[in-house]
Amino acid sequence: MESLYYSPMLLGFNLLLASAVACTGLWYFSRPYRGPGWWMLGAWTLILGIVLFMGFMASGNKLLNVLGNATQLAGEAILLLGIFRFLGLPPPYWTVPLSAGLMALVCSWHWWLAPINSEWLVALYALIGGLLPFQACWALWRAKAEPELRGARNFVALALFGYACVTLLRAGIGLQDGWHGVEHSDVTRSFSYLLPYNFGIPLWVIALVGLTLMTMRRILADSQRHATQAQSNAERFERLMRVANAGMLVLEQGRIVDSNPMLEQMLGRSRAELLNQPLASLFNPAHQDKIAQLLQQADGRPHDVEALRSPGRHFPAELSVATLDDSPQQVAEVRNVTHRKVLEDKLRRLASTDPLTAALNRRAFAARAKPELERSQRHQSPLCLAALDLDHFKRVNDQHGHAMGDQVLREFSQLCRQVARSTDLFARFGGEEFVFLLPDTELQAARQFLERLREALQNLPFTTADGSHLHISVSIGVAQYQAGSTLQLLQETADHALYNAKQNGRNRVEMQQ
Repeated sequence: MESLYYSPMLLGFNLLLASAVACTGLWYFSRPYRGPGWWMLGAWTLILGIVLFMGFMASGNKLLNVLGNATQLAGEAILLLGIFRFLGLPPPYWTVPLSAGLMALVCSWHWWLAPINSEWLVALYALIGGLLPFQACWALWRAKAEPELRGARNFVALALFGYACVTLLRAGIGLQDGWHGVEHSDVTRSFSYLLPYNFGIPLWVIALVGLTLMTMRRILADSQRHATQAQSNAERFERLMRVANAGMLVLEQGRIVDSNPMLEQMLGRSRAELLNQPLASLFNPAHQDKIAQLLQQADGRPHDVEALRSPGRHFPAELSVATLDDSPQQVAEVRNVTHRKVLEDKLRRLASTDPLTAALNRRAFAARAKPELERSQRHQSPLCLAALDLDHFKRVNDQHGHAMGDQVLREFSQLCRQVARSTDLFARFGGEEFVFLLPDTELQAARQFLERLREALQNLPFTTADGSHLHISVSIGVAQYQAGSTLQLLQETADHALYNAKQNGRNRVEMQQ
């Protein structure tokens, strides 16, 4: 133990132990960067190898000698693999089992098969340990990415290169001594053994300090890059806020912390009025729950809402809310979709109404009549359907032209829609054929209503192109809904009544039970 105390091994062990502790701190504070974790693992593996070798010196156990030498080389190889990981290069993993396995094999041969000159063992260990850093030096010198790390990379490479040269010099001296048969009774007092403790370990520690500097330099460069990117993103966001065609808001805890000029123009409020206001205050109070849900989901999907324009007016809008990355704030986009809604309503009307007469078309009538029949069946309420056909309409087209025929159809449709109730359905089935669906109406009441309509049309004069007046009449067949009937059956029944009206002289209303 006294020899160990005065041996340079203890000083070298303490230096490497301090380096292992420093590598552990570097790994902890530089996560998740790749590399420092390997340096920590390699440093502690190296410490383990030295402890095993010191155990051999204290006890003379041959197995501890084999394990100690092999573990030390494995630690050096693992630490150097971390440099490849740090540089983003594929690590040469094979160096760990190769270096440790070769040393373990030779030491085992020496202790249990045929003794080898101790200087040869020192030389072999130094040769393997001196060759390992060259791969890392080559990778550090050839790295092209991250030019801001060039100085730190060169510093580490030079330190490792110096360590490799010292270690190889140790190997050369050991080979020479072994060649001449020199064998020291106490290997710890040989020149080749002391050389790495005096020069190699300091260079190794300097290399670890360089790795720390290289890591800190990368962290600083990344921080500067992120700061520059954040500033650029903020400036870009400000430009987008100013030029965006939609109203843009920045929200925090559901309240407005920033807005763009388009939102001020859209809502008729100044930015000062909008700041610190809850987002829900910009929309119809009926949408409060929906706004709260959008703020909670913040998935960026647009939803239709009704926005409020000062003073008290409203307009259809589209609202989307998204969360800003790594920030408690949210960004909302408000678009005025009045034109889209107008277009949708127009398309909806075109899809459901006859373009000439503005009455429902056949498809829309069938879609709306079906639930009325189901309601009548469910509540056992009366319902009637009337089929209407303008009399001698072909003569109008033949004698006065199609323009006059179109005018007759339009004015007849307008008359029917004027006298109809809000619950009645009026549709054009084609040509001069029309249909009335009268919910909650008995057959006699339906006939009275249709008689008034027939008389109103008969008394409605149509002015022709030559200034003369034309009178039009209509024949009507009406049928009452019977439980279990279908819409098609009801229409057929009304058509049969209409046929009877035509056969009985036209300009009349016929009923069919």
